[in-house]
Amino acid sequence: MIRTIAFAGHSGSGKTTLGEALLYLTGAKERRGSVSEGTTTSDYTPEEKAHGISVRTAVLPLDWKGHKFFVLDTPGYLDFIASIRGALTAADAAVVTVSAPDGVQIGTERAWTVAERLELPRMVVVTKLDKGGDFFQLLEDLRSTLGSIVPVHLPWTEGSNWVGLLDVLRNKALRYDGEKYQEVEVPAELAEQVGTYREQAIEAIVETDENLLEQYLEEGEEPAPEQVAKAFHEAVRQGLVYPVAIASGETLIGVEPLLDIFLQALPSPTERWGEGPPLGKVFKVQVEPFVGKVAYIRLYRGELKPGDVLQSEKGPVKFNKLYVPRGNELLEVDRAEAGYILALPKADNLHRTMALWAEEPEEVPMTKLPEPTTFMAIVPKGKGDEAKLGEAVNKLLEEDPSLRLERNEETGEMLLWGMGDMHLEVAKERLHDYGVDVELKLPKIPYRETIRRKAEGQGKHKKQTGGHGQYGDVWLRLEPAEDYEFVWEITGGVIPTKYKEAVEKGIKEAAKKGVLAGFPVIGFRAAVYDGSHHSVDSSDLSFQIAASLAFKKVAEAAGPTLLEPIYKLKIIVPQDKMGDILSDLQGRRGRVLGSDMDGALAVIHAEAPLGEILEYSRVLRSLTAGQGAYNLEFSHYAEVPPQLAQKIVEEAKSE
Repeated sequence: MIRTIAFAGHSGSGKTTLGEALLYLTGAKERRGSVSEGTTTSDYTPEEKAHGISVRTAVLPLDWKGHKFFVLDTPGYLDFIASIRGALTAADAAVVTVSAPDGVQIGTERAWTVAERLELPRMVVVTKLDKGGDFFQLLEDLRSTLGSIVPVHLPWTEGSNWVGLLDVLRNKALRYDGEKYQEVEVPAELAEQVGTYREQAIEAIVETDENLLEQYLEEGEEPAPEQVAKAFHEAVRQGLVYPVAIASGETLIGVEPLLDIFLQALPSPTERWGEGPPLGKVFKVQVEPFVGKVAYIRLYRGELKPGDVLQSEKGPVKFNKLYVPRGNELLEVDRAEAGYILALPKADNLHRTMALWAEEPEEVPMTKLPEPTTFMAIVPKGKGDEAKLGEAVNKLLEEDPSLRLERNEETGEMLLWGMGDMHLEVAKERLHDYGVDVELKLPKIPYRETIRRKAEGQGKHKKQTGGHGQYGDVWLRLEPAEDYEFVWEITGGVIPTKYKEAVEKGIKEAAKKGVLAGFPVIGFRAAVYDGSHHSVDSSDLSFQIAASLAFKKVAEAAGPTLLEPIYKLKIIVPQDKMGDILSDLQGRRGRVLGSDMDGALAVIHAEAPLGEILEYSRVLRSLTAGQGAYNLEFSHYAEVPPQLAQKIVEEAKSE
């Protein structure tokens, strides 16, 4: 029996520590690694060790009681959403970890939502109960946020000591002495509590099965244990109920029973995908400096042996050897079946989301990545770095498609977009791994200029040289408008129609650099209403220059003003952080458009100038201790306050 599951949840909720405990208890490791010491199997890259967080999905293969598990340990930081979503598409179930002291967090809700969209069976593991927290209040918060939860374990404490678990479905107590469990009857003083939760659990499970429900209502008796177990598994598989278990990666309480719950409740690959010819998908790509591209493949269906060939959109893919990844190791195996996670080195033709099939192409699960929210200007440190930047960035984008690189033609800057400041910082460090050193700098703000009143005037270009001269004469009227508009009001042929296109071109070219600080001018109506020409000296170039001169002259008289880009923000934070967020937004010239509640979280809709939120990822993390998230979207341009505008104009002119 195989289980392929993804650990997901907020950063710091104990996923990696729990993974270490599983490796240790199943004999895959002799000694548990530590996140703080940088010795875990999951967090093996230089970036992960430096920051003390997971930035990539790691694969942890386990064997337990003759069954095989593939655990995908995903990052908790939402900055690395591409890695999280890729892992969830490769899993048959999502195990969402929730820290007991911290409760439901933004990462909890986001991981749950992605798994829900993928129609993945889901369960919750409450971690760090040894460090505090109110388990029963947490159950209520989980129920209000996530839905039909069914606690399968309750904590068993004696005084201030946590001594084991109360098995709700089996109505048993499991005492843990640090090495093994002793199964005993539920203590009398806890029998009523366990009975209440057991009754609720049985009712929730029975309600998902019509036959059992009918039997339960008619006979008034609880179904047989094997009937409950079967209905429980089916209800979890269909996403009708969500088990809540308890496990501490530090004390190891609940870790072994958790593996049993995985087997009992979560679906097998065959239940999710049926049987048939091999079908797989590349859910992750890693480009290692000395190894090349390594493709991580989930085998959804079928079986593979060394030497087998699958098809892809890029042609045949041969598996000369079969490797199962374990952290940064590759373990060779002699066969792979549905549910296996494989690593294929030197996979130059494979890319993330690519399907692999044996007979006919088939669709594989995919999830759309959100738009990046944060950007910085990326500047190579030396000439050698500049020459190598393109190739290094291509490797980076191959690994992480949630990053985006673009050139701002207006400012000339190369902009690297990501999901947060940590995401961009890790990307910079990753480029260093490829031998390219860069700096990340705050980008220039793409200001605009516009006019506030109507004005008109003449632009005349007259130049006499030997032979033909140059002559163009344009009278122009500018006035504010919603969008750019060009109007030709010439009558009587004072400017021949053949020069109309050149005149508009001159206006457009001049509008690219405004009269205040050289920023593009938007929101105006340009009407050419008079002028003159010379039968010999007039030309397209002459009228283009004349129109440009007219625009600059009239724009100065039309009340030019500076505009700044305004962005919409959707900010999700714990409710108790809402006041801090609103106060901070006010200090950033932000405007709150509304707010609502989503379980334990607050959702704030606002707008603010781009110049005030360039580093908002860092600010939000500081204000919420990493418990907030946001996305942004361009909204419109608005006038800059006079004092600030003067400062911006002076800086632009000095540059």
